Amino acid sequence: MQMLHILNGEEMKKAFQRNGRLEGEPVIPFNEAMCAGETCETIFSEEFIKTRALTHGVSESDYRRITVEKLEAVFHEGRNHLKLWFDEDMFCQINLLTLLAWLDLIGYEGEVELSLTTQQFERLASYTLHVAGYHSMYKQVLINRAVPSEVSLPPLKKGMELYLHYKDADNELVRFIKDHPDLSEEKLVVLMIGTFRAYGLGDVQYLQLIRSVRASNQ
Repeated sequence: MQMLHILNGEEMKKAFQRNGRLEGEPVIPFNEAMCAGETCETIFSEEFIKTRALTHGVSESDYRRITVEKLEAVFHEGRNHLKLWFDEDMFCQINLLTLLAWLDLIGYEGEVELSLTTQQFERLASYTLHVAGYHSMYKQVLINRAVPSEVSLPPLKKGMELYLHYKDADNELVRFIKDHPDLSEEKLVVLMIGTFRAYGLGDVQYLQLIRSVRASNQ
């Protein structure tokens, strides 16, 4: 059996390496932040790569190297068993949705096992998944901005709901920023990371949001 572990990003990969987890096993990170910016229907198409590279402020060739090429093992090496490691927060769940949608899109028929983790990367629960239908779900949420009527994974449903709230122009994060006009960017970022853990956003996303909200208020 050709097995591959896919982790939600470089930070999780580094943490696993420090702890000796999955040592000797094939591991790749899913390097994205799909809750940020726009996307398009066909994942990893030329249009998708152009859109996502623009979101992250990198060249298309860098995006391919950082994100797309790392996933080539799935279809070039005949991997028939994937173990996915994703946190339960919004950031990770929208990444998970995109990855499952891509696997559905390419017709992946192997085994998929999800290990849901805490933000400290400790395992919470495991699920066996079937990827059929996830591309349709991806389109509903990230393109049409609607929550599907049936979502079997509770953390994924919660992540979708938070994502759609996050995309609302007047969400609780925006209101929180407006309520703290005198805090420096650095202090407000730290405060928001601690206050809104369910979103799973990092300093880059919060800094961009703070600057955007404050610029619109001037």
